[in-house]
Amino acid sequence: MSISISPSANKSALKSHAWLGLAVSVLMYWVCFSGTLSVFSQELLRWEQPHIADNLDYTPGSIQNAYERFLTMKEGQTQGNIVIRLPTHDLPRARISADGEYWNISPSGELSEPSTTPITDLIVDLHTALHLPEDIGMMAVSVLGAILSALIISGIVAHRRIFKDAFRLRTGNNEQLTQGDLHNRMSVWGLPFHLMIALTGVYFGLASFLTSIYADTLYEGNKLDLFADIYGSSIQLEHQPAIANIEKALTDIMKMEPNTQPIFVTLENATKDNQYILLGSQHLDKLIYSEQYRFDASGQYIDKVGYSDGDAGQQAIFSVYRIHFGHFGPEAMKIFFGLMGFALTIISVTGINLWLAKRAKQDALNQLWLGFVWGTPIAFIWAALLELTLALPTKPVFWVTLTAILIASLMQKVLMKTHLVLLNCLAALLVILAITHFAVHYPSSLVMNSLVIDSAFIVFALCVWRYLYSRLKKGWNV
Repeated sequence: MSISISPSANKSALKSHAWLGLAVSVLMYWVCFSGTLSVFSQELLRWEQPHIADNLDYTPGSIQNAYERFLTMKEGQTQGNIVIRLPTHDLPRARISADGEYWNISPSGELSEPSTTPITDLIVDLHTALHLPEDIGMMAVSVLGAILSALIISGIVAHRRIFKDAFRLRTGNNEQLTQGDLHNRMSVWGLPFHLMIALTGVYFGLASFLTSIYADTLYEGNKLDLFADIYGSSIQLEHQPAIANIEKALTDIMKMEPNTQPIFVTLENATKDNQYILLGSQHLDKLIYSEQYRFDASGQYIDKVGYSDGDAGQQAIFSVYRIHFGHFGPEAMKIFFGLMGFALTIISVTGINLWLAKRAKQDALNQLWLGFVWGTPIAFIWAALLELTLALPTKPVFWVTLTAILIASLMQKVLMKTHLVLLNCLAALLVILAITHFAVHYPSSLVMNSLVIDSAFIVFALCVWRYLYSRLKKGWNV
């Protein structure tokens, strides 16, 4: 079966597809690769601090105690909101934060120790903002989401035999055919998923920009009315108690909505005269991130924003996060999202590999591309190792390491040797990371979450060596 597309349209689509992909190749690879890892951010948070025991036995009283201790530590004043992340089955630990400080909460309500997750932050921040200032970075990533949507559509138009070739995968010695088939097959098999990821990714950074457009066209320029329809109308309170009664709010929400899972408490306008409690509780039968219930600082219920029973558009907006990262359904859903994200990463790599394979020469571009593709995970691992052993900041180490790899790749004139060295380094570092993490955190690293992740690193190392062996058998015909 073939799609009826004219040769001229096919040729134009193929050309635009190629140039778009080349223009954003490195950035797209970074976003796709880090996004795949970010699916498992909750598991990585627990892996970074395995000595913090997983526990769901928190009471409203223990959360209140932690909040009051935190307030005392801050001498009764904060510059921003106070946010308490409540324990859930996905992340069975609690923490409280304000003004850039994060503290873990024990089940008894003690502030056990600061919550520091620099390795996870390194990965997630690259995916959400490319390590740029947040506003600029999120806008850039959203633009990449729009470009990914264009790449998907142009790829469909460019591939006239998209259904006929859906199960054709040639893995012989012809590198161009192999890369082309791998690129096209994974694109076809994951097409609905990839389009969903692209479109939801567009939303995150462009939401503020789109808000201005919607306000101008639908609300006569009044953003407050738009915000009221989407986020709920603002509430005005005064003369609120200095210490909020979070315990009462949590106790009441469990009675009011027994079939929901409270996931966070935000003290809006914290320590101010008009502070109030915003309590997020997840409706397990809906995709929205949470319904938000508002209480005054005394713990008296005021209202709910209405996401759970609002208009379809409002519910869709507050479902974007969970849909994008696969944080819904059973654990198998996360694994599926991880596999599909990895497929998208492979697509971004093989697209450039295919373009390089079509050229009649090998030069610095080939070396640089190898450096980016294999240097990025190497830099991630090296940054993680130095954080685990020397507590060095992850982001500077990552960028210095990646820069050094790129320079070394350019200095090495033989492409096969560059590939060989990078693959061996990656496989070895994966094993070293697993062993180092286990040793540094022993005996806390004996918990199931850490054992699974450390074992996964070793499995990934074996996969890299298996890939290396397959390349050697093909004679490195790249």
